[in-house]
Amino acid sequence: MQPTDLLFDIATVERETGIGKDTLRVWERRYGFPVPVRDERDERLYPQLQVEQLRLIKRLIGNGLRPAKVVGLGAEELNGLLTPAQIQQVAAPQHILNFVELIKTHQAVTLRIALSRALLQQGLDDFLSKTITPLNQLVGEAWMRGELRIFEEHLYSEQLTGVLRSAIATLRDPSGSPRVLLTTLPGEEHSLGLLMAEATLCLYGANCVTLGVQTPIQEIISAAAAHRSDIVVLSFSEAIPAQQVKTGLQQARLALPANIHLWAGGSGVMRQRSVIEGVQLMGPLSDLGIAVEKWRSESFPTPLTH
Repeated sequence: MQPTDLLFDIATVERETGIGKDTLRVWERRYGFPVPVRDERDERLYPQLQVEQLRLIKRLIGNGLRPAKVVGLGAEELNGLLTPAQIQQVAAPQHILNFVELIKTHQAVTLRIALSRALLQQGLDDFLSKTITPLNQLVGEAWMRGELRIFEEHLYSEQLTGVLRSAIATLRDPSGSPRVLLTTLPGEEHSLGLLMAEATLCLYGANCVTLGVQTPIQEIISAAAAHRSDIVVLSFSEAIPAQQVKTGLQQARLALPANIHLWAGGSGVMRQRSVIEGVQLMGPLSDLGIAVEKWRSESFPTPLTH
């Protein structure tokens, strides 16, 4: 089978393009695109070429174009709408570009060794902020331009996950504080941001318990009670629509006991333009360290001396 013959179900297309299932169905009815085929169970399957068009459409809409102007255009027309600034590669140091080259050439073992070496040289804090954050951006941009395939992006995530899990294992402190529960809400399948948050929190001495991805709110409540959590951290990627992020956080805040703090981070949170009552929205990873120190100072204030 050639790559152009590959077919993807609607859940995979939603995950890989960041375009919701309902939106895909609306576009199909309204604009006649995408044009899925049907399997024996009458489920939609999308050809890879259409998935690549959808990625370009997602990028153009993110740049301010309306769906009516771009949905249904061919790849050549879509690329023609990208400005030179949007097509240009993200500027990055050579050592970060080297990581991308290892991904493109499928050198999984070499990539993992290189990531591990960078971690040892830089230390976890700088590794996350100065290498992985810009590298994630570069990988995302390359993927959006069609320079990386889905499996190549997954290869990168898998190698980085292994490196970060090893680092976390050396930092884990069962007696640390605060006690933090980390997960994502149903619909959010991306775990890398969650893992980066866990690594940062462990670095600052927090006692972390991770549930993985897609945990229903009621199960989060039960887990927070079982682990006597002080804080629940939720991660959101760009794949989750801004309104869905807001609604999910509001529902989680209402369900959680008032004494448990709710923090949220990830690229999906950075699009929130308004305050969500009772939720602390994080920007860069360094915000987590600041928030931990603030939590400690408020929970265990230094006694006054006379």
